[in-house]
Amino acid sequence: MLVTGLEILSMRPGDTTPVFGSLRIEDGKIVAVGKIDAREGEESIDLKGLCCLPGFVQGHIHLCQTLFRNLAEDLPLMAWLEQRIWPLEAAHDEASLRASARLALDELISGGCTLFQSMESVHGTEHVIDEVLAAGLRGIVGNSLMDVALEGMPDGLTSTTQETLERALALHSDYDAREGRVHVALCPRFLLACSRDLLDELGRLRKEHGYRIHSHACEHLEEVRRLKEQRGVASIVAFDGHGLLGPETSLAHCVHIHREEEELLQERQTSVLHCPSTNLKLGSGIAPIRRYLERGIPVAIGSDGAPANNRLDPLTELRMAALLQQYCAGPASLDARQALALLTREGARALGMDAVTGTVEVGKAADLVFMDLSDPNLGPGGDSYHKIVYAADRRHIRHVMRGGTFLMWDSKLTGSLGDRAQTKARSEEALEQVLARVVS
Repeated sequence: MLVTGLEILSMRPGDTTPVFGSLRIEDGKIVAVGKIDAREGEESIDLKGLCCLPGFVQGHIHLCQTLFRNLAEDLPLMAWLEQRIWPLEAAHDEASLRASARLALDELISGGCTLFQSMESVHGTEHVIDEVLAAGLRGIVGNSLMDVALEGMPDGLTSTTQETLERALALHSDYDAREGRVHVALCPRFLLACSRDLLDELGRLRKEHGYRIHSHACEHLEEVRRLKEQRGVASIVAFDGHGLLGPETSLAHCVHIHREEEELLQERQTSVLHCPSTNLKLGSGIAPIRRYLERGIPVAIGSDGAPANNRLDPLTELRMAALLQQYCAGPASLDARQALALLTREGARALGMDAVTGTVEVGKAADLVFMDLSDPNLGPGGDSYHKIVYAADRRHIRHVMRGGTFLMWDSKLTGSLGDRAQTKARSEEALEQVLARVVS
């Protein structure tokens, strides 16, 4: 396939000048970029005037929570979990998990996402992964691991340490590297809900087998206080003590963190997953992203779950991340090119997928977003980087491609998610049944 007429933002390090030309795609990969002559009989698509850039990376979400959007409002983190999220998650069944995943995947694709990382609930994650495979996205998925019952946690969300490990390892065995695009991470929900024995074993699996670890850390002051009382050390120090820090590990939030902990993240090259809107909505604070970047700590942007954000929109989080760092660290502390890199190249690096995706260059997967930046509301002047970061939204995304296959064409989803009326009907029915189970 030859795609012509493009303004290409490669997002390669140091490459700040757009390329005006074409892309050749073979077997799902980019094989040529620039001025390319068409071959006889080659499929050619003219997308004249569109801006092409790498598919967006969502570093941290919860597909299973999308069904619960707008149902956990105006609460701080721990009350949000105890009063709303855990009871709702415990009421999930296969139908509601699939409906929730489909809602989320629809929103991710239409927002330009081609790679995401999601932490699911304790049970039923295989149903979520099946929906991801059907939708065509690239993802890292895992089920929540909790073997310590906390206040407000319903029966069934925790199990013994052995049962917790067996469930996670069975999921890993059955689904990791499925179709070469869905991978499984081990996901201790957060340290308060995990025993020392469980964390030690997860640390061993990371070190000996390179298993990916995805967790929450230092999100809210109350969480940090409880953990310090329980463990006697700071959160990141506790993670390190269990062998859980390293380039295979990514930690969501990292809002309240000491310099010693920053140094550990830097030394271990552990990734931070920045969720700015959620941190504001739950009153958690603002993560010091500028400092992390200065230390060379990998950073990805994420939306977190829909009940904590109400949107799963990469461009919303991109703009929010850039603006918050201007406020915290001064103008140009996270400029448009740096911010956009967090949503593309650096996001892929944070998830350990930068050898596959994250830039538009020869050898990388054809995971691409095509945007129409000609809207007069985006302004007649300025460059495409600033238009995308500060002015554009999902209305300006025309096509989305993963591995050379269009998942969205002319703003309409293809494949298993093409019937939005069906997705809507299934989600309404599933939510009604979930709420009935919570009440009962």
